[in-house]
Amino acid sequence: MLDRGAADSRCIGIALHSPDAIERRTLRLILYDALASEAMGTLSTGVFLAGFAVALGADNFAVGVLAAVPFLVQLLQIPAVVLVERLRVRRTICVWAAGIGRAFLLGAATAPLFDPPTAITMLVVSLAIYQGMAAIGGCAWNSWMRDLVPATQFGRFFGRRTAATTALSIVVAFLGGMLIDAWKKYAADATVAGYSFVFALSALIGFVGVYLLRLTPERPMAPAGTTSSLVALFAAPFRDANFRRLLLFLSSWNFAVNLAAPFFTIYLLKTLGYSMTAILVLTTASQLSNLAALGFWGTLIDRFSNKAVLGIAAPLFLACVLAWTLVGLPWIEPIRFYVLIGVHILMGVATAGVGLASGNIAMKLSPAGRATAYLAANSVITALCAGFAPILGGLFADFFARHQLTLALTWAGGRDDVTLQVLNLQSWAFFFGIACLIGLYSLHRLSFVEEPAGMTDRLLLRHLFLEARRSLHSLSSAAGLLRIVRLPQSLLRA
Repeated sequence: MLDRGAADSRCIGIALHSPDAIERRTLRLILYDALASEAMGTLSTGVFLAGFAVALGADNFAVGVLAAVPFLVQLLQIPAVVLVERLRVRRTICVWAAGIGRAFLLGAATAPLFDPPTAITMLVVSLAIYQGMAAIGGCAWNSWMRDLVPATQFGRFFGRRTAATTALSIVVAFLGGMLIDAWKKYAADATVAGYSFVFALSALIGFVGVYLLRLTPERPMAPAGTTSSLVALFAAPFRDANFRRLLLFLSSWNFAVNLAAPFFTIYLLKTLGYSMTAILVLTTASQLSNLAALGFWGTLIDRFSNKAVLGIAAPLFLACVLAWTLVGLPWIEPIRFYVLIGVHILMGVATAGVGLASGNIAMKLSPAGRATAYLAANSVITALCAGFAPILGGLFADFFARHQLTLALTWAGGRDDVTLQVLNLQSWAFFFGIACLIGLYSLHRLSFVEEPAGMTDRLLLRHLFLEARRSLHSLSSAAGLLRIVRLPQSLLRA
């Protein structure tokens, strides 16, 4: 009996440590980490970050810098690739980068303890370090997960993972928004403390994610290959005339979009006076329409071309931006919220199309064997343009706040004159109009880009779907802008 019991124990031990059991445990850890990271990101970015900045009394330049940081820190992924290739310990890099970065969320939470100028500086610096460490850790994480998740389960697993994180994000966002609104109602003199509590809570949730990352196994990296210098990496794309034309389109487009979009939430909070809960309703509408439209745009890309999809989605996005110049008009006030819901839904749909098509066409125009150099150049140039746009917007916001441009139509000659105001540009609305003009120029540049014929690789589209659906947060209330300038995973194979 003792021998049989010992044998049974050994069998149980073998079963618990079988490859299938280890794989299931690994996938659960990845999923739980994703849920923790999603909850943390929901409470520390997007409308909560914008609201925190406004509550601290941030000026327009500070708001612009906060909007620029997520784009500019993507450049840190380039030295992060070198770090991963040299040290070859992806889990250690990811855990330390995540732990250090999330500690600075606690630093951001302490910002209200200081006087206003110092508090704003504390918030900007803390968020810059947090997001910079996230970029470094994300570089290691992408390579780590690529080797850890079985290739046969990649699409199915990350699809379920994205569905779970999206659902959690919506729930956490609404709970956080209700908390902030309740805090404003019952502690109106200490509104900023509510945001501080939310940021501290996000940091604690983030540390749970760090612990889960530490438990997740790591497979040894493949032997290092030959690497090129950064000069050689960036030289080739600029000698390609067609790719230069694509870079000009993508850089001007990202500049136009980020001149306007990062200030949508600020416009809703400060100018239109909406509550956090109302803004989160609009954001959720944008996110859900973004997710729903991915399959539709992917089918069109596969059937027609990336340029064809950009020719539809980009003008739709610009029309939505132009609509933001109208929502502040007095005669729209009775139906303003419904108009905003419609605008957010259409913006989510348009952003999905632009994100998929712009990422796909950059990959499609990158020659085989040299894709790393081309995609790196695309990421760096577009990230710089996307980052500088909101900084310039913040610098010139005060100038436009002192000026106004109106256009009205008047019907005279009857018992009473009737005047209908059709345009009223002031403050942020100027940026929305200027962004439309620059966007039209970028569409003109797109017409010069030549896209080779042929059907899109379905595996490439699946990869773009996953990348698109993983990025639903930005300082804007429109979903998914950051993904357009993220460094592609293929750089990790440089």
